[in-house]
Amino acid sequence: MQQQQQQQPQQQQQQQQQEGAGPLFMDLETPEEVQARNLGRTIKSSKLQVHQILAEYEALDRELPCIRKFPSPPPAQPLCLCMETSPEYDFTHLDLLNALEAEVPGALESGRVSSIRFENMNVICGTAGRKDRWLITVTDFQTRSRLLRSGLRPRGIPHPLARHDELLLGDYRLHLRRALARRRMLEALGAGPTEED
Repeated sequence: MQQQQQQQPQQQQQQQQQEGAGPLFMDLETPEEVQARNLGRTIKSSKLQVHQILAEYEALDRELPCIRKFPSPPPAQPLCLCMETSPEYDFTHLDLLNALEAEVPGALESGRVSSIRFENMNVICGTAGRKDRWLITVTDFQTRSRLLRSGLRPRGIPHPLARHDELLLGDYRLHLRRALARRRMLEALGAGPTEED
C-alpha cells in the first residue's frame, strides 16, 4: 500500500512533465513590435552616448582651449633646452646671450651654444596668456647638464631651463588627446574625418 502511495505522486509528476503543466508564458508582441521596442532602446542609448561624447569634448575644450597642433610626431632634439617666460618680461636675444655668457663664458665663440631661438606660443596656438619659449641649442651634453642645473638669469631674473623634448612631448600628448576626442565626436555625429584630424 505504501508502495502504491509513493508511486502515485511520482506518476502525477511524470504526467505533468509530459503535459507541460505549469504556467504557460507567451509573448503576445509581434516581431515588429519587439524590433521597434529594441530600436527605441538603441536610439535612447545612442543619444545618451552622443551626449556623453559631446560633454567630454566640451570639457576638454574648456580645459585646453588652444593647443599646439602637430602634423606628425615631433623629432627628438636632445641638445635643445627651453626657458619659458611670461610675455610681460619681453626679453631680447641679447638678454639671453648675456645670461648664457654669465653661465658659460664664451658660449657662442667656443661653439658650445649653436643657436638661440624665440617661440611666441600665443601666435603658434592662436591664443593669449601662454608663456613664451626661448630655445637654446647646445653642442654637447656637458653644457646641457650645466645649464639645466644652473638655469639662466636674464636681466637678473632667475628662470629654470627644461629639456625642450619633454615640453614638446607634453604638447604632442595634448594634441593626440584632443584629436582622439574630436574623432570620437565626429564618429558619434556620423561625420567623416576632417583635414584637421
